[in-house]
Amino acid sequence: MTNDNQNLPSRTFVVEMCVKIEHILNLIMAELLGVKHEETRSFGNSSQALSFNAKANLLLDLNYLDKEHGQKFQIFMEIRNKFAHVYSVDTFEKCFAQTKNYNQLKKLFGIDEDGKSKEKDMEYLFISLSMDIAMTLNKIKDRIQNEMAVKYTQRRFTEVIKTKREEYKSKHPEKGKTVDDFIEYIKADLIAEVDQKIKNNVPPHV
Repeated sequence: MTNDNQNLPSRTFVVEMCVKIEHILNLIMAELLGVKHEETRSFGNSSQALSFNAKANLLLDLNYLDKEHGQKFQIFMEIRNKFAHVYSVDTFEKCFAQTKNYNQLKKLFGIDEDGKSKEKDMEYLFISLSMDIAMTLNKIKDRIQNEMAVKYTQRRFTEVIKTKREEYKSKHPEKGKTVDDFIEYIKADLIAEVDQKIKNNVPPHV
């Protein structure tokens, strides 16, 4: 069976989607843990890399995924494994006949009716699942960057407060002893710096 959207056999289409999504997942996990993606064993392309499920479970443990999205990740990988490792599975109907999670997936997406072609229904549901996971990963990436911005601001506040003290005094000599004003000045300076980096798509911790 050929996927109309990609002009690819279903097996090729599924594996291609999974490779792309797992690559995004690897980048996110590396960023989350503060390691370079290309240098890590756990999130690289070697045989030592963690499985897709293991990485999804890490996101669950760290509260970046809720239970429902965890189920979607699990189903996604089960579909991928059947197409990638079972020679006889070359259609979505054959795949779901083995994974036995089609009804569960329909329930997760709130689908209670079938179309004219079960194969097409299953294909479109897999596409919806892939898009949902991709959007979820993008949201996680944004959340991680925002959290990094907060941590960066807190750390920078501690580091900069000493070096900025004299600068503040020279600009506001009459308020040299007003600690509260000084702190607000530093906060505003750091927030502006972080906001500018976020605006320019520069990691706030760089």
